[in-house]
Amino acid sequence: MKPIRIFRHDSWVGTGHFAETLKEKGLNYELVAIDQGDSVPDDVANIGGLAFLGGTMSVNDSFTWIRDELNLIRSASQRKLPVFGHCFGAQLISKALGGKISAMSSKEIGWHAVKFFDNDTCRQWFHHLPETIDVMFWHEDAMTIPSGGIPLYSSTHYPDQAFTIDNMIATIPHVEVTAVMLRKWLEIYSDDLAPLSASVQSAEEISRDHEQRISIMQQLTEILYNRWIDMVTAYSSL
Repeated sequence: MKPIRIFRHDSWVGTGHFAETLKEKGLNYELVAIDQGDSVPDDVANIGGLAFLGGTMSVNDSFTWIRDELNLIRSASQRKLPVFGHCFGAQLISKALGGKISAMSSKEIGWHAVKFFDNDTCRQWFHHLPETIDVMFWHEDAMTIPSGGIPLYSSTHYPDQAFTIDNMIATIPHVEVTAVMLRKWLEIYSDDLAPLSASVQSAEEISRDHEQRISIMQQLTEILYNRWIDMVTAYSSL
């Protein structure tokens, strides 16, 4: 099967459980390290799918590579090439397809519950999960769902947290996070937790039972990844 191309934007916001899942499924991937100066390849002829990771920048920033990634997602959309977006990556998909990205009145960081929408896709994908599940958030920009997108889940603080459209899945929560990653984030970027609020938790609260919380979240993660890998498999068989 053709490899998955993963775009990393900050060295410490890594591939996490996403790469672990690809390895478990026997899927190869290649990394484009934007944080190390890699350019954005525009040839997707020999690629089975694209995945975009998180980052501390805004999709609305004027970096050339952001423009190139947006154009790449639009090209992928035309080809029905599978694309997965995590947080910043989800916002890239939203903006590329006509959604809007804007700064939120308050950041959303920590373990917060998401609730699934009442639509056919959610009933099919998430029917065996509880009505709500706690997931890891770390973002300060909100996205809207582009025309034609199917909403997947919302949080108490912001309504549009994930969607699917054609062969694409976008999720603001960091479903890829591992315990090692989360501890590193708290070590490197803990100053982002100020000021504390209803939507921004303390480092102590984020750390509390984090391995168990990640394990619970991965019930959702596995569904999203498996659904997307099914898209990759179907696309590669064309």
